[in-house]
Parts: sequence; structure tokens; C-alpha cells
Amino acid sequence: MAASPGPREAATGGEAEIAGGRLEVILGHVNVDFDALASMVAAKKLYPEAVMVFAGSVNRNVREFISLHGDVLEFMDPRALDAEAIDRLIVVDNRIADRLGEFKDLPGRPGVEVFVYDHHPPSPHDMRDVKDYGEEVGATTTVLLKIIRRKGISITPFEATLFALGIHEDTGSLTFAGTTYDDADALAYLMREGANLNVIAHFLGPSLTPNQHELMKRLLAGLETIRVRGLLVAVAKARMEEYVEGASVIAGKLAELENLDVIFTLSEMQGRVVVVGISRLSQVDVNEVLAGLGGGGHSKAGSAVMKGVTLGEAEKRLRAELEKKVRPLVTAGEIMSGPVRIISEDTSIAEASRRMQRTGHTAFPVVDGDGKLVGIISRKDLDKAGHHGLGHAPVKGFMARDLISVTEETSLLEIQELMAANAIGRLPVVRGDKVVGIVTRKDVLRALHGSNYLRGFAPTGRAAGLTRSEVIDLIGRSLPGEVQGLLRALSRVAEEGGYEVYLVGGVVRDLLLGYPNLDLDVVVEGDGIAFARLLAGELKARVRSHRKFGTAVVILPTGRRIDVASARTEYYERPAALPTVEMSSIRQDLFRRDFTINTMAVALSGGRFGELLDYFGGLRDLERRQVRILHNLSFVEDPTRIFRAVRFEQRYGFQLEHQTEILARRAVEMEIVGKLTNARVRDELIDIFSEPCPLPFKAVERLQDLGALRTLHPDLEVTKAMKERYRRLERHISKAMGLAGEGAKKWIPSLAAMLEELPEREAEKWCHQMRFRREDVEALMQCLEKVPGIVGALDGEKLSPSEIAGFLDPLSAEALAYLYVLGGPGARKSVENYVRKWKDIPLEISGHDLSAMGLKPSRKYAEILARVRDEKLDGKVKGREEELALARRLAFGGRGNG
Repeated sequence: MAASPGPREAATGGEAEIAGGRLEVILGHVNVDFDALASMVAAKKLYPEAVMVFAGSVNRNVREFISLHGDVLEFMDPRALDAEAIDRLIVVDNRIADRLGEFKDLPGRPGVEVFVYDHHPPSPHDMRDVKDYGEEVGATTTVLLKIIRRKGISITPFEATLFALGIHEDTGSLTFAGTTYDDADALAYLMREGANLNVIAHFLGPSLTPNQHELMKRLLAGLETIRVRGLLVAVAKARMEEYVEGASVIAGKLAELENLDVIFTLSEMQGRVVVVGISRLSQVDVNEVLAGLGGGGHSKAGSAVMKGVTLGEAEKRLRAELEKKVRPLVTAGEIMSGPVRIISEDTSIAEASRRMQRTGHTAFPVVDGDGKLVGIISRKDLDKAGHHGLGHAPVKGFMARDLISVTEETSLLEIQELMAANAIGRLPVVRGDKVVGIVTRKDVLRALHGSNYLRGFAPTGRAAGLTRSEVIDLIGRSLPGEVQGLLRALSRVAEEGGYEVYLVGGVVRDLLLGYPNLDLDVVVEGDGIAFARLLAGELKARVRSHRKFGTAVVILPTGRRIDVASARTEYYERPAALPTVEMSSIRQDLFRRDFTINTMAVALSGGRFGELLDYFGGLRDLERRQVRILHNLSFVEDPTRIFRAVRFEQRYGFQLEHQTEILARRAVEMEIVGKLTNARVRDELIDIFSEPCPLPFKAVERLQDLGALRTLHPDLEVTKAMKERYRRLERHISKAMGLAGEGAKKWIPSLAAMLEELPEREAEKWCHQMRFRREDVEALMQCLEKVPGIVGALDGEKLSPSEIAGFLDPLSAEALAYLYVLGGPGARKSVENYVRKWKDIPLEISGHDLSAMGLKPSRKYAEILARVRDEKLDGKVKGREEELALARRLAFGGRGNG
């Protein structure tokens, strides 16, 4: 039989090599479910010459479906196959040989090629030496359908219905944790191709047979709940005299009926024990647990068939596996926020209200003089007291005293129960009688569903974002070896000193975007300065510290800097004011930052090295290519963020997120930008105009669009002339800066292009108001006052080299670059000749020679040497003797030197 070409997965993008004359067999697994059936049919579309064979029993609802559609489904009886003739197995929805029934010995046999299409995670029991085209998605049908669509193979409405059944069943209709975007996209496609919802609904929820009802009743009677590492796990046991199919369906119905997060059923039937597991909790990976019993599946569901054991023995082995494989519940100590803002019981209502308004909290724990937790005061309590004119009274008269607290060891499950039973949204965490942290509803939801859950986002189908191994791989591929070595040194020092240390800021953002950025900024939970000193000792570096801010700079012998800061939070006393800083946790430190894309961190300490922290949906916003602020008062608190938002938007080709743009415009309308200190605006402008072209002009246009350009100066606006200057800047600035030389500041000509249409006095006044450095103001004013006139001269009549040098010698490097940008071909050629030939042309005489002639030192020295240089530039004198002769004539006329 001629074999058809098999597709390689996207990793290779090619076709699997095939020889002619093969018998190809498509197999699934024993106890065929809809995902296995649909995957077999999908594989048949890719391998049309292959035969489909069941490896073992078929679930009852699947068997019913097959009996109704026998005319369009062709399966070969395994007894009619010559096993010796099989030289290719296409295995779907399965990667374990023991689940191939009577075909389990074929993988590994010489001459048998095995292709695997699966969606289950790898396990120690997987077949070896196979061509694995699996992906970790919600259903194997999704894997195969992606290839079918990519190859442009059409499907019928019947196939669309079957494929949808497979995806719906294995993803719980897109509700199981392993579900991905690809699964949802596949279902949308299948709907377009005519998937029949009535058929899907009928076969997804089949009624139970009398025997299944009986088994379910017995399992319910034998159900007990055990606690494993703080988790409640339901274990149900039953014996049946005859074999009953559909144990997985029954387990699912039991979980729904009893509202169970985790259930394992053990059904003893005809000399075997069928074990089915279902879990809604990340701490219980069903695949891991059942792998120890010879079974498998995926993290949320799976099964095992145990032969030659009693029900009691099977239960004992299951419990042993649970003890080994169940991960401990998260505790309050792991998810709490800290340090906690507390207030004394003697604090006045008015002061407590001010603090609460400043920090945005909705409640404060209250402590007595010894620091002991004695109550909690809420915003509602403070508002009521203030309304009654009791602002002077201490909070102890209004606080709630019957508070509920937890310890660091309290499990997540107990925290949930306490919050639900008492209708409270936060729990103080105490060590003895001292407050060490607080757990909120948000902390609980993040712990249950991942750090991005509250943003409504699970990047790449995983609630926690990128895995550690993915981040470590990214570091290895993107950062130079020297920087990787420094990160390892940071990790080592953190581990030895017991510090939690994180890489933060732009380097994390750019690492994820694939942009070069070697600035190392780290945050330390604890004393950042003490950590910096330890790090400096390790790297033989020196430290500059700022105790007031808890920051330090570690300066390596090579000159490279590592900025170290203690985790801190900040608040603003009034709009546009500088922030007040307090020590805090990494989460609060990240929350104080400007945009979500800058709030991500990478853990560097020990076993956490490479762990990505993304509390605020930064990874999602990178993927959506948008700039988003963290809260609605962000621009009011710090209007410089408007300028930074525009810079990031233009640099990365992003867009301001819709609400962020509305709030930016509102802040401009409120004239808050005008309350900023000019130096802070200046720094943001330098950053914008230091960006490569054409980004500065795009930023200027965007600032005008937002209404922010006129906040810099009321006469600033984008004109055709300005647009032309920036067009020239984009075309010529790279070469111009090369001519200007090392150390020239690109932002000066870039900013000058925006300011040129302001009157010169206004421009100079503005530069001083912005508190630019004196030399920068001088360079800017040369660009604005002198360059336009020089451009006209150089592009006009032909000038001698000395005349050109006369124009260009007084210019700063930045003004020279600006002249090159604005000039025509003549001016640009003049600048090139000046820099390369004339600027640094040496004279062979000096003031010593003039002195030797008998000329007394005076300003005349400079005049004579300048004239000699001019003549040399124009080619009228050559060599030392001619220079001396010219100098003598200039000094003494025809009289010689006596």
C-alpha cells in the first residue's frame, strides 16, 4: 500500500520523509474518548492511505456515536491486520505504549516508525525514539486541526462536529485549566465549518445506564474525604460484579454533585481496579499521581487500570502516591503583603483618614503601645466618625476589636473559609501578637488563579506567564556572557546572604521584547545598601550609597554600574509633587512604577532564579502592544508620565491603552503639567530627543495630539517647516553625529528642530526656565541663532577653506551637526571637508617661534597664528619656513625683526 506524506510539526516546517510500500496504522488509546476518536479521523485526513484501528475498548457515548455514523467512519478490525507488515504507527492522544493495548509492543520494534500527536505533558513512561509532534494544548484534536488548516485541507460539517466534540470533551467546553487560545480558535473555526451544536450537546452529556447508576450509587456510599498536606481530597470506592464502562463520566458527575475540587474513584470490576482522578486544583496533578499507578492523563483528569490487586491494596497505593505527589497548600506567609502599614490606637481619626487617602488603603490594623494587634479600622468607620465632627478623637474608640487574624502557617483553604464565613476581605497575619503582613481577597485570587487573573489575562494559556526555564533560556540567548555572569553573582550573593533580589525595570521589559538593554537595576527586599556592599566585595567593586533613599550604586572595575535599591513604596502629598518614600515589599515596589510594561521583575535568588513576577499584567500589555498606567490617578500624581508614555509608545510602536489615553488628555486639560518643576520636564525631554529618528518628531506630533505640546510653550505647534526639519534630521543625523565626534549630544539638534520657530529671546528664556546646563543652552542657541545664517552662506557663493573655517570654528559639536542636517549639498560638503581636512590641521610654528623673533606676548600672537592657519588652509603657505616667513611679515611688516 502506498503511504501518504506525513506532516512535520511547525518546529521543522517540512514534510516527514517516507519510503513507498508501507502499512500505516492510526491508533489512539484504550478506552477511546471523543478526543482520541476525533484525532484519529483528523490524522486520517493527513495520512489518507493509513488505516484506523482501535487499540482497545471504546467509551459508551463514543461507541453510540460510531454506531450512528458507521457509514462515514471506517475502522479496520485489528484481527484482520498483519502486525508484521506494520512499519509506521501514527499514535494520537497518547504517548505511552502500555495504553496501546495489544499493539503496545510495536513501538521500539526494528523497522517500525512511530509518529506521536498528543497534548499530554511528558512523563517517564513515554515511548522513546519517536517523532513527537505534540503540543501542550487542551486537546489533541487542536494539534492536528492546526496542521489541517495550515495545509488548506477542507473538512465536512460532520468532521467539524466530531472535531468540536473532541475539543469540547477534553477542555470541559473551554473551562479546564489546560485550555489555550488555540483550542478556542479551533472551535470558532469549526463553528464556521458547520459543527452541529445539537449533536455536540447530545453526546457530551449522555444519560447513565442502569449499571452506571448503580456504580455511582455505590461510589457515593463509599465516598470519604481525607486531608493531604492541608488539602481536602475525596476518595470513593465501590465493587461491581460486572464491568461497567464510563468510570470517568461517573467521576465527573460525582464531582459536580458533591461540589468537589479533587476526587479519585476506585471501582473494582472483574479482577481489576479502575482508578479515575479529577482535580480543579493546581496542587493536585492527576497525571503525576496516576503515573505512579501505571496510568496517566493530564493535570486535571486521568485514569489507571490496576490488575491483580484488591480494592484495599489499590486504595493504599493511591494514598501513598497522593502523599508523595500532592503539593502543599499555599500558606498566608507565602502570599501576604508586607510590611503592613499600621497605626497606633492613639492616632486621631483625622490623621488616620489622611493616611488612608494618601495610601489608597481601605483599612488599617491598629496596635497598642507595645505593637500588639488590638483592632482594625476601616474607611467606613473613619468616614462616619469624621461626619460627626470627631476628627480629633483617637481611633481606638471606633475600631473593630473582634478581629479575625491568621498566622503565617494558615493554609489558603482556611483563609478562603474564614473570608467566606465572616464576609471579610482582609486578614492580618500575626507572629505571636505582632502584625507581620496582611492577606487580601486579591492575594487569595492571585494564589488560586495566577498573578494575571485579576487582569483577566492568562498569557500563552498559562496563568503565571513565562516559565522559569523559558526566562532562563531568554537570558542565555539575549544577554552577553558578562551580564549573565553578573546575574549569577547577584544570585549567589543573595543566596548566601539570605536576601530576596529581583532584576527590575527596563531591562526586563526589553529582554521580553528582544530589545538590547544592558542596564542592571535590582531591587532587594530588605537592606539594599547592605546587599550592595556584599555584592561589591564579591565583585571587587566600589559602592556609592544614599541612605535616605535606601539606594546604592555598585561600580565595577570595568566602569559598569549596577543600581541597587531597597524595595520601597511611595505616595504623593499633592499633584505633581515629588514622592515620599517608605520601605516596602517587591509587589508594592513594582506597583509604584509608571506603566504595567515596566512592572515586571525576574527573581535572582537561588532556586527562584528566572521566575517572572507579573502582578499587573505587563506581559499581556507587551503582547497587546499597549502602554497602560496602573491606576486612574497616575498622571495626576506624576504628569511626567505623559511624556514617558509617549516615548515608550513611539519607541516600541505601541499605542496608549484606551483609558490611559483618556486620563492623559484629562490631566493635560486640568493643567497639572504646569505644576511640575521645570527640571523634571527637562529630563523627560532629553530622553525623548535622545531617541533615534524619526521617534522624536513622532513624539512631538503625539504630544500635540494629546494637547501636551502647548504646556511646554504656548507658541509651540507642529508646522510644515518643523516637519521638513525633522525629515532632514531623519535623513542626515546619523552621519552628522559621526562628524560631530564622540561626546556630542544628539538630543540638542533634535530639540532645536522643535524650537526653531520660537523668537530667539523666547527660546533662550525657555531654555533657562527648563534649567538646562549652561553649555547646553549655548549649544542650543548656536543652533537657533547662528546655524540658519551659516547655512545660507555655505550654500551660496563658493568660499575658500579659511572662510568656511571662520564660520565653523566657533560652533559647538551639536551646532555643527545641526548645520549639516539643515544645509544643502554645499553646506554638507563644507562641513565634511572642515571636519576631515581643515579643523585640526596643525601649524609647524607656535608662540615660542614668535617669542624667538622678539615679539612680546600679547593678543597679537593669536591673530598672527590664525592668519598663518588661514593661509595654510588656502594652500598659500607650505612647510615651517614659509609659515615662519609669513609670521615675520605679519609681525614686523617689511622691517624684519631687527
